[in-house]
Amino acid sequence: MDKLGYYVNVTYEAFTTFYYENSTATMGNYISDTPPSPALRTFEAKYKPIHGYLAASVCVFGVIANVLNIIVLTRKNMVSSTNIILTGLAISDGLTMAFYFPWALQMYVIHGIDVSPERDTEGCAKFQLSYAIVSVIVHSIAIWLTVTLAVFRYVFIRFPRIGAQYCNVQKAKTAVIAVAVVVTIVCIPNSISYELKNEPAVLHGFNNSNDSLWWIDVKNNTNTDVVLQKFNFWVQAIFVKLLPCFMLTIFSVLLVRTMQDAENRRKKMMTKNSVADGETQPIGTSSKRSRRSQRTTRMLLTVVILFLVTETPQGIMNLLSGLIQDFFHHIYTPLGDLLDILALINNGINFVLYCTMSKQFRDTFISVFFRCFSIANGRKMQTVTTMVTTRDSEV
Repeated sequence: MDKLGYYVNVTYEAFTTFYYENSTATMGNYISDTPPSPALRTFEAKYKPIHGYLAASVCVFGVIANVLNIIVLTRKNMVSSTNIILTGLAISDGLTMAFYFPWALQMYVIHGIDVSPERDTEGCAKFQLSYAIVSVIVHSIAIWLTVTLAVFRYVFIRFPRIGAQYCNVQKAKTAVIAVAVVVTIVCIPNSISYELKNEPAVLHGFNNSNDSLWWIDVKNNTNTDVVLQKFNFWVQAIFVKLLPCFMLTIFSVLLVRTMQDAENRRKKMMTKNSVADGETQPIGTSSKRSRRSQRTTRMLLTVVILFLVTETPQGIMNLLSGLIQDFFHHIYTPLGDLLDILALINNGINFVLYCTMSKQFRDTFISVFFRCFSIANGRKMQTVTTMVTTRDSEV
């Protein structure tokens, strides 16, 4: 693939590593070379023609699913610190997919996957420029909101008193706003790294065209641009990918251990109550609340782990792309579309998780969108709309 072909076909996960193409060396010159992989190139050639259709379909589902998430999570009976963060996550994921949808149609479906004057117009390049900036920002916000979710949940179940004080709704709103502002500032170097370029189409074999081929490139004209490239690389590799993945790993382990400890304590309490009361299965509001909290934690842990599974390989490959010469071209680029579709699926899967793992979300969704069932079922469904928000911030 020539230089122009790479830039106009680059995927959104690769936007954060544009400068690898321009750099004459790696970010650290640690390892000299990576051989090309024919198997990966074969996979890329076979998957790329179907990627646009698959990605567009996933985006349509994901945007609708995240809109439904926002509607349900913002109902009065659903307001909690956890759901505030999940709402912010739904907004970020929805925006990511909304921006990817026209990109997939333009670059894969409408005009095909090959470079052409009809596809690679000035207007398309300008959209790519805005997309390269916005997609990195909103996706990074989603990553750090997931970290925030893990931190809030761990503090809440490990230190209930501290959690009740510092993990309330107002603190959650502040955290979401802070994440959005800080991540946007951190992404400024990436946002100012791009520029539009064009060349006559005849230089690329389009002899019957007087048009130009447009694409976006990374500024590499001055020493300042080179310094910005390297600074942007380490910011994106560490603070946007590796650090949040490391934190998600740590808090996932802590959440699992805390859940196990809580379950062991609950079983011990049930055993003591059984001996004291002569009952075989004591039932109480505290026991029900504990089980409900455990279910919520499991669901949130699933959200965190899925995010971790999709983001960690990208973070590692981003880092290796800057440390190993040609790793980006020979390894990362052939897998770019696959990484994209995995990230998109993860962005749209939360609605399914909420519906299958949270009774309160499921009941609220039914009461909002299927009111006829609420009327038919009478008081049972009416209790959903009048439910008081639980103390432990459950979805």
